[in-house]
Amino acid sequence: MHHKVKIIVLATAVMLLWNELAAQYPESISSVDCPREKISALLSQENVFTGEILWFKIYCSSILFPGEELSSLAFIELVSSENTSILRKKILLKHGEGTGEFKIPENLPTGIYYILAYTNWMKNFGEESFFRKEMIIVNPYQPFSNKYDSLSFVEKHDETSVTDINANKLKIIPDKNKYSTREHVTMKIETVSLPGKTITGRLSVSVYRKEPKMIFSAKKSKEKELIKAPENITFMPDYHGILLSGKLTDNSGHATPFAFVTASSPGKGTDIKSHITDRNGNFHFLLEPKEGEKEIVITLPAGDMKISLEESFWNGFRGPPDSLVLILNREAVSFLKEKYACYQLLDRFKKQYFIKNTPVENVPDTNVFYSKPHQLIKLGNYIDLDSLREYFYELVPAVKFAQRNGEIEISVLDPLTMTYVEDKPGIFLDGILYDNFSAIADIPVEEIDRIAVLPTSYYYKDFSFGGIIDIHTKKSDFNSVKPLPNMTRFIYPLSHVAEWRFLSLDYSIADPSDRIPDLRFLLHWEPVVRIEKSGEALIQFYTGDVKGIFVVKVVGLSDDGEILQAESEINVY
Repeated sequence: MHHKVKIIVLATAVMLLWNELAAQYPESISSVDCPREKISALLSQENVFTGEILWFKIYCSSILFPGEELSSLAFIELVSSENTSILRKKILLKHGEGTGEFKIPENLPTGIYYILAYTNWMKNFGEESFFRKEMIIVNPYQPFSNKYDSLSFVEKHDETSVTDINANKLKIIPDKNKYSTREHVTMKIETVSLPGKTITGRLSVSVYRKEPKMIFSAKKSKEKELIKAPENITFMPDYHGILLSGKLTDNSGHATPFAFVTASSPGKGTDIKSHITDRNGNFHFLLEPKEGEKEIVITLPAGDMKISLEESFWNGFRGPPDSLVLILNREAVSFLKEKYACYQLLDRFKKQYFIKNTPVENVPDTNVFYSKPHQLIKLGNYIDLDSLREYFYELVPAVKFAQRNGEIEISVLDPLTMTYVEDKPGIFLDGILYDNFSAIADIPVEEIDRIAVLPTSYYYKDFSFGGIIDIHTKKSDFNSVKPLPNMTRFIYPLSHVAEWRFLSLDYSIADPSDRIPDLRFLLHWEPVVRIEKSGEALIQFYTGDVKGIFVVKVVGLSDDGEILQAESEINVY
């Protein structure tokens, strides 16, 4: 019962904010007791070469409503020390977590970079609420000027140290203190629970060669600023979906308030969304939370109007981060030389520790917004006729075509009352509301797959249709007609699709290729680890041929919405 109450309260809070925004008064929305979110992320490494893959796992939790999901989407950026957003991705969040990767460009210069992660809702609280983590990218093929003396700088301490909140709720217990090369490693991750309560949740694990300190600060770090409640709510959360936001303007560039805008997607299904722009011309559509991209057709009130889509990303820092410098002392230079030699040999021997994912196509959405049609006609079940009008004349007596002043008009006869429906019928082609009846009538019949007819008044959200005629071509791609002058058609990126997958090496079975040196500095990356009711999870992997101290980092999210962190080390000799 308590769980249901929390969901109702959270949903009510979000919907109240949304309703106020839709009421065209965003500047008056109160932020008192707004639910807040916190993001934490685990990086596969914190020191990478250009050309390498940096994997990451994002965890998002609502501070006011732990265990409930406020945002379905997170944004992550790789930002240079010059405050340029180099790489940007949208990450779909399921149960508060999402996975992705960055392929580091070959041409980046050596330097300090930042990982910046946030949700659309967190933008209201400023970038002080964002997750940020500094890291080093090394370009071994470009010279680097090491012009600083490390003795004159203060060591930069990691703000996400394991001494943070909830760090003492996780323990990493290896089965040994030291391991030889290519030896099997078993680690137990154990939660420290309260009496009578076991912590369960989802974790991610990274094991990589320990790196010497290379990032220093020219001054003592600023005290962390207190995150204040925003005065106004400007950004709405991607709540149970992905927000598509934009602005409608006239041909002079002025905002068009209180205008009716619709959005649909070509495909095998049929649906339509609508929104009335606010006083500033802003509109919002909530799309289904999926990976990949989606084709969108937005229909405007008039052909001389224009839309501009809202920029989803923060694009670097608004306020400059701490002044940090990269200093390579002897230990750091030695470490990078060793890593570069191993990196070259890995490339030469083609020893891969990652593979490219096979693309998976999204299952087409075949759902329709209306109830069961009165008639559903598959043209392939009937003899060939010359035109679409003939099929309607012979098979659909409720739909009448008439030609007036050179234009085709369509009316719908209600079979129950035997009277024509007063409202204009909703004519859909491949899922798009399309009222150029002449263009529809001219579609070659061999391209048509099916016709669904609902010959009665139908009310759906903001729409009142005098009957529904839903036509689908065989390809369902909305390419049999030209878009109307008031239509804007584009591909919208929903969220990142993982391109690369970490490959764990297994030395339990003898293989001739095992003679190839295993010179990985990243031993293990496991983004999905589940802690069940036992409060424990096992991690297993093999060491490689690189010796030294390896860091084991664990970050996760409990089922109660708490961010969990732990860190340990193992020795490979």
